[in-house]
Amino acid sequence: MEHETAQRHKKAVGRLPLQTVKQPKSAESGQTLVEFALMLPFMLLLLLGIAEIGRAAFITMKVSNAATAGAQYGSQNSATASDFVGMQKAALCDANGDVAGFCTAGILTQAPGATNFCECDTGSGTSCLASAGDAAPACSGFVCAGTTVECVHVTTYANFSPLFHYPGLPTTYSAHGDSVQRVRK
Repeated sequence: MEHETAQRHKKAVGRLPLQTVKQPKSAESGQTLVEFALMLPFMLLLLLGIAEIGRAAFITMKVSNAATAGAQYGSQNSATASDFVGMQKAALCDANGDVAGFCTAGILTQAPGATNFCECDTGSGTSCLASAGDAAPACSGFVCAGTTVECVHVTTYANFSPLFHYPGLPTTYSAHGDSVQRVRK
């Protein structure tokens, strides 16, 4: 008897036993389908939420990078620091893309703001930080005890709507970019 059991065991090695192959499908396969159908809306909602967050992060980075591009243009020298239109165009072209010299339509919903101002560097190495607000002193006739430092300040704004509106969440979002740089001499 033991010999016959060992022979049957040897024949079953490497393949499924005949009993397993001939078993009819049970209700477990239908249960799996029902569970998947119940979870699918939640998985899709999660996927759409991830896409919305990624889109918002992308727009925020574009707006911030546009402000940096405008300030980089203005910080080249004293002439470009006074070229407010050039700084605005550099910011627009960075955010919206330059198509045949027109950088007007795209992510930015408002014209970028561009200003320049002067500060006094007394040797501490910090400059272009304190006067980045609206009350920054103009550079013409600016006198200080240390080194006069010229700075540029560019701000960018964008408002955007989510692709899908979720109950309880805002229908529009805003992104803000701000960059202050020291003008090279």
